[in-house]
Amino acid sequence: MPSRGARPSIGQVAELAGVSATTVSHTLNGRRPVSAATRQRVLAAIEELGYRPNVLARGLRAGRSLTVGLVIPDITNPFYPLLARGLQDVLGPAGYDEIITNTNGDRELERAALDKMISRQVDGIAFAVFHTHAEDLRPVIEAGTPVVRLGGRQVQRGVDLVHSDDEGGAAEATRYLLRRGYRRIGFICGQAAEGPAAERVAGYRAALVEAGAPAGPELVAYTRFSRAGGADGLAQLLALPRPPDAVLCANDMMAIGALDVARTRGLRVPEEIAVMGFDDIEAASLVSPQLTTMANPAREIGQACGRLLLDRLGGAAGNPSAEVVVPARLVRRQSA
Repeated sequence: MPSRGARPSIGQVAELAGVSATTVSHTLNGRRPVSAATRQRVLAAIEELGYRPNVLARGLRAGRSLTVGLVIPDITNPFYPLLARGLQDVLGPAGYDEIITNTNGDRELERAALDKMISRQVDGIAFAVFHTHAEDLRPVIEAGTPVVRLGGRQVQRGVDLVHSDDEGGAAEATRYLLRRGYRRIGFICGQAAEGPAAERVAGYRAALVEAGAPAGPELVAYTRFSRAGGADGLAQLLALPRPPDAVLCANDMMAIGALDVARTRGLRVPEEIAVMGFDDIEAASLVSPQLTTMANPAREIGQACGRLLLDRLGGAAGNPSAEVVVPARLVRRQSA
């Protein structure tokens, strides 16, 4: 153990963990593979000794900023802080900090955020966005910055992809509602169905067509990815000459907004209208009635993103673009 007041060294961490100082370094910077058991021993030794690496010195030696940019559309949606936590689970022990930028789902702000990350010389970028197109990412790729897209199905050279099974999850949710006896099912989506939302709309429509259920365009309400947007979306659908008897929402915040409208209209959920979400944020189990939804494990998605970034930073920059799909899972509660 270090003497009182002395800063623990990497050698002391290595001695306590029973490994070499090089292995400790590899565990921290992710530049070489380390077994899970060894990693756990090293992290336990770091925790016991209170070791803190000299981040500035390490960054200067490696020619890196030891920061990673995270670009998200809505920091008030509980899904994204969980995603950031998953990213930190992996990157934090390797010595990386996160810079988080919120874009409000606006394409111009998304492009500006990417430019800002390049100018700050971040070592990698993770972005969970709706409207960014392939050409928007060219400056990042040309700068040689590893980048991981979170959500959607855009395949692009130089960009890794992590996403839940958005299309399959939405199809499963729609089939669940059909099995429950609902036939006229609406979908509440964002203003433009791009990225993950487009996949969810596609899965919803495919399941309706498969079952021979109504799948007209009037059953999809385009609004905003927020609680207020969900409320507006359900109000729009209820104004149809033949309103739906169930609605699937592109995320849980929208579904909670739909529940608000059902309550103010005096509609019993799920007897008169079923409401279903997507994501399974913590609030889904706290509202009344509790929200039936598709679990979209944000923290796992963040962790998968972090592992891809570490692989790229560790020398896998020349490998083909990777895609990681995290399965969505039905969580049945009271609203459908």
